[in-house]
Amino acid sequence: MKYGFILSVALVFILTASCVPGIFATGTVSNSSTSSLRCSMEIPLDKNQAPYVLVAGSSWERARVSLENPGSEPLYNITVLIEIPEDLETGVSPQPYPISKEGQKIKAEIRDLAPGQSADLIFDVKPPISIEFKKQVVFTIHMDYPGGEQQSEQKVSLIPPPSWLTYFTILASLLLFIGILAAVKHFGVLDLFSTVDLITIALLAAVIAVVFRYLSKLINLGWFDGLVISIPTVVLMVVALQLVRKPGTATLLFTCVLLISMVVWGSHIMWLGFYLAEGVIVDLLVILFGMDYADRRLTAITYGISRGVVSTLVFYLLYAPVEWKISYAPWYIGLQLALACAGGLIGGALGYDTAVKMSGARL
Repeated sequence: MKYGFILSVALVFILTASCVPGIFATGTVSNSSTSSLRCSMEIPLDKNQAPYVLVAGSSWERARVSLENPGSEPLYNITVLIEIPEDLETGVSPQPYPISKEGQKIKAEIRDLAPGQSADLIFDVKPPISIEFKKQVVFTIHMDYPGGEQQSEQKVSLIPPPSWLTYFTILASLLLFIGILAAVKHFGVLDLFSTVDLITIALLAAVIAVVFRYLSKLINLGWFDGLVISIPTVVLMVVALQLVRKPGTATLLFTCVLLISMVVWGSHIMWLGFYLAEGVIVDLLVILFGMDYADRRLTAITYGISRGVVSTLVFYLLYAPVEWKISYAPWYIGLQLALACAGGLIGGALGYDTAVKMSGARL
């Protein structure tokens, strides 16, 4: 009974203390915190790239530090000091605020921020040429103003350039090409192609490599470039399949596209594997469907979508990181994959109708 009374008194005291302000600090907010700065950092600024990831050996990337006054009182004489990791080069450009760089430190005077007002600081960083292993570097941001001082950190992953992957890609492409040549010679595939067939493939490849690629550069629709180029490419691929009707037609077509691109645009030989991949997958499907050279609308669409899926994945997961040192965001790869499938579907349907009319005209 005695212990029950003591527990009851203690419970009443605790409840009373939690309801009366000033007895305990739990759940209260000091006045200084209402005027604190809100800080965030974004790098790289290109939304297509993976956030907070830098690839060694790449060119300059732009970063942004955003400050906001979320409080109800203005903040005066704000000074920001950004410490750049030692592994990165840095540079600044003229901005609305006084800004200077000394070594690995960037100092800016934001001056005053009214309640709800924000300010951005832009600077450039360049990863090192090479690093041995993946590691994390830390950007430290110091904010100083009368009555307060804050510090914020942002971790960024620095990944090594896939230099060994570059040589592996070139070697694998050459080995695949040599293997295809050996198979072609062994089975006498080239003997199946007539002069008219080879001229047809060369003309279609020239249109893909020169005309459509030039138009895509001229129009420059950003995210939709893949869709713009995939539709006519699939159309001509389906036309080639129906007109030539020989095993290996797609592979030979895209190989010619690469050879023409090397002459006209200066494309690198390492892209051989990319062009072979989109041709080989179509030729394998032709064999799998019982030598169906896009004779049905469904198979034409299937070939177009398959070509789009393979070319998109090979490009964004292998060739873009190797050649351009860019790590694309997963959502962007998914978007381009969806656009490539849409282009394959539209191109396959249009290509089937075009090929049927051209085959009828030839007969």
